[in-house]
Amino acid sequence: MNWAVVTLTKGGTQQAKKVKRLLGDISLDIYTLEKWADEETIVINKKLDEFIGSIFYSYDIILFIMSTGIVVRSIIKYIVDKTTDPGILVMDEKGQFIISLLSGHLGGANKAAKLLADKIGGQPVITTASDVNGLIAVDTLAEELECCISSMDNAKNVTALIVNNERVRIESDINIDIKLPDNIVIEGEAKGTIYITNKLLNINHMYQVQLIPKNIIIGIGCRAGTSSEAITNAIDEALRSLNIDCRSILHFATVDVKQNETGIFEAAKHYKTIVKIVGREEIKAIEHEFQCSEFVRKAIGVGAVCEPCAELTATRGHFLMRKKSYGGITLSIWEEV
Repeated sequence: MNWAVVTLTKGGTQQAKKVKRLLGDISLDIYTLEKWADEETIVINKKLDEFIGSIFYSYDIILFIMSTGIVVRSIIKYIVDKTTDPGILVMDEKGQFIISLLSGHLGGANKAAKLLADKIGGQPVITTASDVNGLIAVDTLAEELECCISSMDNAKNVTALIVNNERVRIESDINIDIKLPDNIVIEGEAKGTIYITNKLLNINHMYQVQLIPKNIIIGIGCRAGTSSEAITNAIDEALRSLNIDCRSILHFATVDVKQNETGIFEAAKHYKTIVKIVGREEIKAIEHEFQCSEFVRKAIGVGAVCEPCAELTATRGHFLMRKKSYGGITLSIWEEV
């Protein structure tokens, strides 16, 4: 997570440097006016609202050390959606109060405010109803479990039930090792339901929402020059056969000779995921465990790609689908559990 600290005064700049020291390993840039700038800071070289627009989506958290009014006027035209906006904090020059102003849950502002308050000895100011009542919002639960949310509208509806102390049932395919409020139950009657699964679901009730865990790894091998369209078509077909939601893809995994294979990287971009590269020496150590192709071995030096690459980039779990060919594309699908 990367932070920016924005301030306009001498005292604010000094406080920003203190924040950077206290947060230690967190990547943090300090922006201030030229008259307060030095080698630890970056100069704000345009009008504040224009400057904010230039950095708004470059950081996960933006901490403003200035008045809340100035911050609101500076960020208002850049606010789009809680799923994409950065977490916005406001702190006074003395570090007495750290306000979570925007994107408290998905943007991480609530958690960041608590972290900073603990480090600096201030008071976090959290106003989201779920937090102040010791409850949990659906988007917070999704963040804690590293899940996607099927519908933000439904998430709001289910969160409203939780905040109003109505019973909500969880049906989960993964282990939940966080403390939940008493009105979130595993069984019994409830007004709403949270499904936690990577399966394809057809949800058509306003008080039901799906959280989709990122726990699917796609091992992939292909001929040189294979198009991204062919790869995405193959992946879509494979996932449909397993009733798996494509939003659960954690990453692709392939061999180092494919590290410049445009089709694979464009396909990864299509699914909003990344590609992990596995060296052939790593594969050689375990390839005896998999079905190998002598043709592939002669071409690249190892006899298996998609299966060992998936397994080597996983931390736990099992195969949902062993190597399967889709017209020159080989796929394997691993589920982390």
